[in-house]
Amino acid sequence: MALAVMATACSAGTSSTPSTTHAGGSTTSTTASSHKLPGIHHVFVIMLENEGYSSTFGNPSADPYLATTLPSKGALLQNYYGIGHFSNDNYIAFVSGQAPNPSNQADCPTFANFPATATVAGNGQISGSGCVFPTSVPTVANQLTTSGLTWKGYMEDMGNVPTRESANCGHPAVGSTDATEKAASGDGYATRHNPFVYFHSIIDNASLCNTHVVPLGTTTGALPERTLSGTTGLQRDLAAVSTTPNFSFITPNLCNDGHDGACVNQPGQGSQLANVDAFLQQWVPLITNSAAFKKDGLLEVTFDEADIGDATSCCRQVPGPASANPGINGSGGGRIGTVLISPFIHPGTVSTVPYNHYSSLATIEDLFGLAKLGQAKTVSASFGQDIFG
Repeated sequence: MALAVMATACSAGTSSTPSTTHAGGSTTSTTASSHKLPGIHHVFVIMLENEGYSSTFGNPSADPYLATTLPSKGALLQNYYGIGHFSNDNYIAFVSGQAPNPSNQADCPTFANFPATATVAGNGQISGSGCVFPTSVPTVANQLTTSGLTWKGYMEDMGNVPTRESANCGHPAVGSTDATEKAASGDGYATRHNPFVYFHSIIDNASLCNTHVVPLGTTTGALPERTLSGTTGLQRDLAAVSTTPNFSFITPNLCNDGHDGACVNQPGQGSQLANVDAFLQQWVPLITNSAAFKKDGLLEVTFDEADIGDATSCCRQVPGPASANPGINGSGGGRIGTVLISPFIHPGTVSTVPYNHYSSLATIEDLFGLAKLGQAKTVSASFGQDIFG
């Protein structure tokens, strides 16, 4: 029996206290801090690209595995929103709580530092416009490391063409042009979809970055030829609870994430949403059948943003200090929808509570007992009883 929760999507600057209807008819009030989360200790995130709710979950014939099969196994969040356009600002927000700025709204064609005059305010937001954040701006990855917990970013195709980017911690030199803005033959890695390399707190520690920002590999465990010795991809890491990171962030290549129509790196592929479905059908069962997931896992499948015409927002999102306007075409990244799967979620759950990428960050930080970063502190709701029951 599906669980359902009814609420109205909130606009930026408003809050909500949704009511949750459980099996049996009892009703409770859910806020960002009123619920007790289950004992989840392994979180997996798959970030896809550039599709609004009506194109994906609203059109199941286009992507039946994403739109029908996955929600039947977990919870569909119908009112989940991106926080901006274009891609990079959404990835950055997801791991740090930082608001968009003009540079990452433009997807950082130059891998540029913030100006030396940029400062971090008491609310955690940095001033100025830039791409590579100074060490004074932390991420959830830094928090996990400090707390003795484990994390990895798994990047599909990173290092496939070693003259383009390295296989471990692949990114342009600071101040240089990003050569990965478009796919190359055999290599669909895009730096802008790898949030971890935009923080000096990660890339300035070569050992940390090389061991934590790695190629995804194949479903059989194969890695690019120039991958550093000792590196393992997701398939091998899932083999045991002890080798599975507490937090895994998975970025498909520019074909498999649904970004590209004509796939330069994988010629002859299907439609964008068919490519997404094919990727998920390969990887989701490997994750959900793993010992770590079965023990205490949570899988989130989401998109960075809706199509450019939808810039709606929710959840008390506010512009960053560097924004001359609220965003591109509006204040947010549009309605995208999200699926969550976990042993702690009743299959077929549907929630209409408003959430966004800051909500995801806040939830991850709650699960691991971490302090809130940036707008994760002020978001109207983190995942609650509407999802975990």
